[in-house]
Amino acid sequence: MPCGKPFIEVKRPKYLIKIILDSGSNIFLMNQETARGLEIPTENRGSLLKISTFDGETASTGGIFYTHPIALEIGANGHRSLISCEVGKARKYDVICHKL
Repeated sequence: MPCGKPFIEVKRPKYLIKIILDSGSNIFLMNQETARGLEIPTENRGSLLKISTFDGETASTGGIFYTHPIALEIGANGHRSLISCEVGKARKYDVICHKL
């Protein structure tokens, strides 16, 4: 994963965020407080998607809402990826990332 400050771009401006890499994850998870605070539009899935935690337990939050693709920018060279995130609790992080 590129090194540097991570940003997400929702319309304008870019927002500096706290991320953590979870190499065992196969999804992006955005903290529900971050999504709400930045007014990131979310969609209701309609049926629960089971999300497992790092220890194999089913997450008590998440799996109901997700974001449309948003720009994630990481690194001094401005590497950008469009990501769609599940929305749930992510403790002190804004986004939990799987390997880009």
